[in-house]
Amino acid sequence: MKVTVNTGAEVTNLHVQHRYDRDHYDDKEWTEAKDGDVLTGLSATFWTGFIRTGVDYWWIKFTCEGKTYTCKDDFYCYLTADDGESGGPVMITFSRGSMTVNPPKSSSCQVTVYET
Repeated sequence: MKVTVNTGAEVTNLHVQHRYDRDHYDDKEWTEAKDGDVLTGLSATFWTGFIRTGVDYWWIKFTCEGKTYTCKDDFYCYLTADDGESGGPVMITFSRGSMTVNPPKSSSCQVTVYET
């Protein structure tokens, strides 16, 4: 995955999480990142096909200019077999108002990011 910071200012305590169904978690924390940074180091493990097609949930939390932001816990955006076969990264872009998940092949999804 690649995570792009689009907040207009530096962020701290950035935590991004991908959860597959209820049994697999991928998460990464960065202590700080600048506006415009493209961060790596987070994977998204998922399964598709017979018996094992589940839901991909996404979550973010960060601090920007002294305020903490997050999104709802149950935001989902499906990853498909085409995404896995493409070899391309899932691209996440976030701001102080939204987070967009852009899989390599399937449709993108967006959620509101709000101050806590």
